[in-house]
Amino acid sequence: MSIGMLNKKGIVITRPRAQTEDLVAMLEQRGARPLLFPAIQIEAPGNWQSVDHALHSLPQMDWAIFSSRNAVAHALGRAHSLGLEWPQGPRVAAVGRETAKALGEFGIGVDLVPRNFSSEGLLESAELAAVQGRRIILFAGDQGRELLELTLTQRGAAVEKAFCYRRTIPGSNPTPLLHAWARGELDAVTVTSPEIFNNFFQLVGGLGQRWLKRTPIIAISPLTAQAVTAVGLPTPWIAPEASNDGILAALESWAQSLQETTP
Repeated sequence: MSIGMLNKKGIVITRPRAQTEDLVAMLEQRGARPLLFPAIQIEAPGNWQSVDHALHSLPQMDWAIFSSRNAVAHALGRAHSLGLEWPQGPRVAAVGRETAKALGEFGIGVDLVPRNFSSEGLLESAELAAVQGRRIILFAGDQGRELLELTLTQRGAAVEKAFCYRRTIPGSNPTPLLHAWARGELDAVTVTSPEIFNNFFQLVGGLGQRWLKRTPIIAISPLTAQAVTAVGLPTPWIAPEASNDGILAALESWAQSLQETTP
């Protein structure tokens, strides 16, 4: 990577503030100016019933699948508050590298991380191809995709879903961001889920939406990119993998393209 390629570039990060530390550090190391504008808020579930049941059922399970870092933080935080230790029984799968890293921070080894960091990648793995009669717990948030649950159920598994957190739209004030846009200090926007993009699109209002038409957007996955083009915006840059490294690689590719087109 060219260390100075992102120098002085204003990069909007739309993740929840608590999940921005690593990406902010990576950008600052390259001279970029991260602009934090959380477009989603992660909260505890309305009740812990499904999580508590799942945690107590773990010793009888064949697999425990975690869909995100948020699922890890809330499910294992709840386990700690209940005085429960992770059992030896179930094998553990993580949807991506960041989720696996979060599990490692809790001292839990991960048996399966797909090469393609996505639900589709997990479903393509040999380990989850033949799950007839297997018992699986899926730790996830509300309003998430149902692909894993539906497909594993179709393959004959008994899937229990634990709703670990809920997503809401934060009351972020877009005015400072719009002012930065007007001053030419905003060069690119990163979005890491379809819901985050849709919230961001709503929060910035009509003026921000017009500016977005000529602002490069970096999407963490093809699915997120589809949300961008669905509202009529240009095709975004897509990260080669769903991780901080992937986002950074896409930003570097975008910045490189600027250098190549500048006389």
